[in-house]
Amino acid sequence: MKLIEHAIERLTIIFGSAVLVMMVLQIVVDVSMRTFADKGLTATSELVSHYYMVMVSFLPVAYSELRRRHVEATIFTDYLNLKKRLVVELFGFVLSVLIYGILCWGTLQEALSNTAKGAYIESGVTVFYTWPSYWILPVSFGLMTFVLTFRVISTFSQFFNGRIDTQAASPNALNITVTEGEK
Repeated sequence: MKLIEHAIERLTIIFGSAVLVMMVLQIVVDVSMRTFADKGLTATSELVSHYYMVMVSFLPVAYSELRRRHVEATIFTDYLNLKKRLVVELFGFVLSVLIYGILCWGTLQEALSNTAKGAYIESGVTVFYTWPSYWILPVSFGLMTFVLTFRVISTFSQFFNGRIDTQAASPNALNITVTEGEK
């Protein structure tokens, strides 16, 4: 399971970084060309708004969960014992799997529909295909559903095996794991 989580983290970081670099370079080149040559790159704003920004916004959702960096309101659960806190956490993960699964299904239907139609927008005299951008959301939500399913299995097994990880269950823990090579 750790191997899969590590692969998801690495792929998200590499892909996200590449998208950010491409977006910045395209915008810099477009602005420079508009300033010095009085003509910019075709469909830069469409590419940025339909592809780059969607990827930058939604692809890191699963990565944030893997790093346990989503916002958690623990004002009430801080006073629970570890077993009860684990039950609340399990309920939250199950609810999240359902919600992200529904989001994945809905956006997948939208992506299939727009792919079948060959969705596009017109940018001046250029036809700019937008249907591939509709696949970013189902991939992102599907990845999050996958990660949360692992969280449910892990929390469920922790609860029923009686081996509660006090470090992970601690409300003040940063949940940082150190691998053998980092010690």
